[in-house]
Amino acid sequence: MERQPSTLLHVTLLGPPGSGKGTQARRLVDRFGLAYVGAGDLLRQQVAQDSPHASDIKAFLDAGQLVPLPLLMEVIEHFVAQIPPHQGIVFDGIPRSLDQALALDELLQRVGRQLDVVILLSVPDEVVYERLLQRGRSDDTPEVIARRLEIYHREIRPLEAFYRRRSILRVVDGVGTPDEVFERIEQVLDSLEKPSE
Repeated sequence: MERQPSTLLHVTLLGPPGSGKGTQARRLVDRFGLAYVGAGDLLRQQVAQDSPHASDIKAFLDAGQLVPLPLLMEVIEHFVAQIPPHQGIVFDGIPRSLDQALALDELLQRVGRQLDVVILLSVPDEVVYERLLQRGRSDDTPEVIARRLEIYHREIRPLEAFYRRRSILRVVDGVGTPDEVFERIEQVLDSLEKPSE
C-alpha cells in the first residue's frame, strides 16, 4: 500500500554505475507516489525517439562520458516541468558532478522545489564490475566500466562534500538484496519525518 510522506518529498539517489539506483528509485515511486526522473532513462529515450540531440547523446553514452551539462539539463527541465506541483520527485543518476548539483538546484528553484535528502548508495568497485558485466548492455564493456568508475570517483568527492555541508546527505550500504537496501533507505526517510526535538 502506498504510504504518503508527511511533506512533499524530493530525493536524489547517488552511487556508482550498477549500484541499484534505478531499482531503488522505482521502489520509492511505488511506495511514496513520487514522479521518477532518471537521467540515464531520459537520455536513452532521446536516442530511441531520434530526437534532434539523439546522435550527440548516443556518442557520449557509448564512450562512457558525461553528457554536457546544458544538454542534460535541457532534457531534464522539459520533463520536470510536466510533473504536477503537488507530486514529489525521485531523481536517479542526477547529479553526477558538482556542476550538475548547482544546475539542478537552479532548476528546482525555478519550479518552486528543493531537495530534501540525498542518498548515496555505497558499493565497492569489485561489486560494480560484477553487476555491470552480468547486466550485459552494449555499453557495459570492461573498458567502459573502468572509465565510468574513474569519472564517478573523481566527481563524487566534491559532490559528497557539497551535500554534507547542506546536511542532507545520507550514506546507505548498497550491498545486499534489493529488499535489504530499500529497508535501509526507508529508515533514512522515516528519520526525516520525525519532528526535531
